[in-house]
Amino acid sequence: MEKFIKQNTKNIKATYYPKGELVISKDYLNGSNVFKLSWKFTISSLAPNNEQWIFVDAITGNIIQKVPLILDVNVPCVAQTRYSGNRNITGDTYTGGIRLRETRNGVTIQTLNMNSAANYANATEFANNNTNWTNGSWTNITPDRPALDAHWAAETILDFWQTIFNRNSIDGAGLTITGYVHYFDASSTAWPNNAQWDGANNVMRYGDGDGSILNPLTALDVCSHELGHGINQFTASLTPGNTESGALNEGFSDIWSACIENWAAPTKQTWLMGEEVVNSAIFSCIRDLQNPKTTTAAEGQHPDTYQGEFWRADGEPHNNSTVLSHWFFLLSQGGSGTNDIFNTFSVGAIGINDAQRIAYRAESVYLNSSANYVAARNATIQAAIDLFGSGSCQEISVTNAWFAVGVGNPFISNLTISGDNVVCGTSNAYSISGLPIGANVTWSASPSNIVSLIPNGNQVTVSKLADGTITLTATINNACGGANITIAKENIVVGTQTPSDIVGLVPPLAVSQNQLLEYEAGDALVGSYNWSVQGGTIQGPNDRYNVAIIADNCPQGLSNGYLNVSLTYTNACGTGNTYSEWTTIDCSTNGGEMFRVSPNPSNGDAEVKSKNPKFKIKEIRITDKLGTIKKTIKFNDGIESTKINVSSLAPDTYILQVFDGKKWHTQKLMKN
Repeated sequence: MEKFIKQNTKNIKATYYPKGELVISKDYLNGSNVFKLSWKFTISSLAPNNEQWIFVDAITGNIIQKVPLILDVNVPCVAQTRYSGNRNITGDTYTGGIRLRETRNGVTIQTLNMNSAANYANATEFANNNTNWTNGSWTNITPDRPALDAHWAAETILDFWQTIFNRNSIDGAGLTITGYVHYFDASSTAWPNNAQWDGANNVMRYGDGDGSILNPLTALDVCSHELGHGINQFTASLTPGNTESGALNEGFSDIWSACIENWAAPTKQTWLMGEEVVNSAIFSCIRDLQNPKTTTAAEGQHPDTYQGEFWRADGEPHNNSTVLSHWFFLLSQGGSGTNDIFNTFSVGAIGINDAQRIAYRAESVYLNSSANYVAARNATIQAAIDLFGSGSCQEISVTNAWFAVGVGNPFISNLTISGDNVVCGTSNAYSISGLPIGANVTWSASPSNIVSLIPNGNQVTVSKLADGTITLTATINNACGGANITIAKENIVVGTQTPSDIVGLVPPLAVSQNQLLEYEAGDALVGSYNWSVQGGTIQGPNDRYNVAIIADNCPQGLSNGYLNVSLTYTNACGTGNTYSEWTTIDCSTNGGEMFRVSPNPSNGDAEVKSKNPKFKIKEIRITDKLGTIKKTIKFNDGIESTKINVSSLAPDTYILQVFDGKKWHTQKLMKN
């Protein structure tokens, strides 16, 4: 062989004798992942046929890394798994036979035996002398069968992320997937009833269970959950621990557990977490995503509503995670009911395929390490809009599913009814655009006796039967499989109109002479108004919805006058009849004589002074002729006189109003 290497390399000094090279290398084998000064040797042997780089810690002499130089060949195998029956898996050939290693789409998968220890450096291969890892063909099938589940699960999980999301391994960059089976840490009470993603070393470790409550924790959903923590580590990096971020971390892992199990083994119980590893007549699973409050979950009853029943105030993340995973169940499968905070909800199912796309985009694009449940709601709604559009069924269901679990409000439709505000004759068309997929519309009008409707899907033709005002309502049925959505267009005027009322903002039985009165139309309709008055003077324009009037009709020698206010309304259909209201003017009390203003006209300070010691000034307002307030002053205790500076007002005639605690008194104020 020494002669061969010299000939093959055409170098007379070439040799197989190991010669060290001083390098920097990571300590992979002892699990520290720390860079160390080390000696690198190329070690070759004939039996076993092997060649590899060996890295030796330059300080301690410990071997800290091995890199094989003879690349082994993937071989198809059959595995008799514990939880998933016979499955096709891939191993590779090496000097010891066939082992649970492979290269899959450029990613290395290796499943190793910890032999009930906790030091990764002591891990050994799971080996077989043939490709049938089945009873009778593999001598170690009884103790080591859980390794077959872990290996098949790793393959399946990688295939899921590659196929569904085009993600190259857990980190998106070809990370090697290493699973350590028969892991046991005697110093920790967590073992053997545990499985973990080791984020420091980016590896998986699986406990064997105690056999009384849990069996070996290598079922597909358990492996998918733990590797889901790896997905989180390389995306949102939601912080583990007793916070809402920690609960979201656990919840997303349960979501990926359900998605992968549904994709690879749809006959399994998708919405039960860990049902296959539970070994108990009492418990049926570790957690139940469909019914978190079940009494048959090994972890106990969990909440299905944010801060509802069974919510842990101490933030225990596994417990509080079911708010997120139950949201995902409702989003995928739909549901209705009333939650712990008395929200009555209805969620339309969008299916697990669309739901997982939304969840992944939220986790990989929008969430960060400190995210809470409100942030998760916002992230998933935005993800739904990104993927399926604003107002889509997916956005509606995402929002309503969060409402169902007690986070945020239900979806509020931004749909509107388009069409005219006035119906004069026939064939006025109204419509809705942007309806959710699968929705149909029921049209109605209230009151129903003044129009006829001819519906046609998302459109309706409205025709006049009589004069009046209607509200046109569209009920959108089966909108994304959830609750009906109702929208309305109010105050549609049908035909010409007579105002139904005139409402006085100061509604007196009798008013004082020169008192300022404010009136408004009883109906706020689209169109124009025309006010007229007898016995008073209109202040400002008379074509608005409201009007200000000074009652000034006091015939000489009479104790009473009268004020008659009239209103007509005009729209595209014509002008309706006039509506009138009248009131008595008490000529014995002069609203403008309770106080005096001097000087008037004024261009500086104008004094407002009571003419009666019992008359107290509580408030003063100055308005222009259009009714716009220019100045206002209030006096809590009431005063007899005060000065108002009017120098900032433009030269014009204004209305000075004084309130005595019971009614307003009015005079004109001139600014020169």
